[in-house]
Amino acid sequence: MQVVSDDFLREIKKSHQVVSYVDVITHDNRTFRLDATDGSVSVDRTADIRRRCTVKCVDRDGTITPINAESILTPFGTELRLYRGVKYTSGVLAGAVEVVPLGVFRLSKATVSDSIGGSTDISLEAYDLSRTVRRDKFTDTYTVAVGTLIVQAVKDIIGRTFPDLQFDTFASTVAAVTPLVYDADSDPWDAASSLAASIGCEIYFTATGVLKVAPPVDIDHLPAPAVTYDEGDGATMLDLDVIFTDEPGYNGVVLTAQAAGSDAPPIRSVVWDAEPSSPTYHLGPYGEVPMFVTNSTATTQADADSAAAAALNQVLGFSSSLSVTTMVNPALDANDVVQFVRERSGVNAKYAVDALSIPLKASGTSDLVVRQKRIV
Repeated sequence: MQVVSDDFLREIKKSHQVVSYVDVITHDNRTFRLDATDGSVSVDRTADIRRRCTVKCVDRDGTITPINAESILTPFGTELRLYRGVKYTSGVLAGAVEVVPLGVFRLSKATVSDSIGGSTDISLEAYDLSRTVRRDKFTDTYTVAVGTLIVQAVKDIIGRTFPDLQFDTFASTVAAVTPLVYDADSDPWDAASSLAASIGCEIYFTATGVLKVAPPVDIDHLPAPAVTYDEGDGATMLDLDVIFTDEPGYNGVVLTAQAAGSDAPPIRSVVWDAEPSSPTYHLGPYGEVPMFVTNSTATTQADADSAAAAALNQVLGFSSSLSVTTMVNPALDANDVVQFVRERSGVNAKYAVDALSIPLKASGTSDLVVRQKRIV
């Protein structure tokens, strides 16, 4: 969860004054601030593009309405930074504003709705920076040289599009043992994602626009919850659905590792849900449902085993999940650990957040999709 004050966490649990706005940053680094009247940010760690947003704003004086390609709100390099938080109305903090960032986005679409006798409404659609990397395809054959650390290779690929980007990367000594070649017209984000996965990591842009490469949350060893949603006075959980499904249902990973062009025999790693108390235990009544993965960077059995275990962590727990509507906590993020307690539904466990929505208007609620630690 993003860092916020204790006052902030107390304030959002009661009736409070919501502050939400959008900073619009042009290609020449001019910044304009807009009040958002509606819209939301969606975050989904399982999606190709992790963060998306829609925003509605009103042009009260006609200064921001797009009229041509040079206008501020046009999808030609314009960046949106969204925020939501609170304005304190009492106590020593009265009048102070505390907000959290919801993401850094590239504007994709702007729609102007001009109703006769009414105001001009502007609707915006935008995506996090991974979409920009994806669209910046390799125009020539791209090669990662032998000996290049995989983390550095990821940075180099992303740096083609964003040379001044900040990175938060996992410390790994795995390097390319043969040249890694990507054809012209191939997707750089897919290339970077595959490289990250080969060392057991996820890759994504954070709410502040930092490119993060890190292992996925370990569904078997979840840390203490950042937030607990329980019953009683002051509860912020509104409703929930308990979901049991066998889709995608993987409870094992079969990984084959072999560097392109290498004459060495492939390395094979097979990992299963080996916890007997798990509902997807591979020797139990559920059976075995393997996911097959290829890896071009692991050169030792230990590297292959680590990558296979990380891949398994990304799919375990989906068989037992919750879909929950809660009051809005804008500091919450995907991969955060939360706890839900609902006696009537038999829910009392820790979960990892896979997806959530954060509305920009004060009256909205958040929808969360979370998966449970597999040991029950």
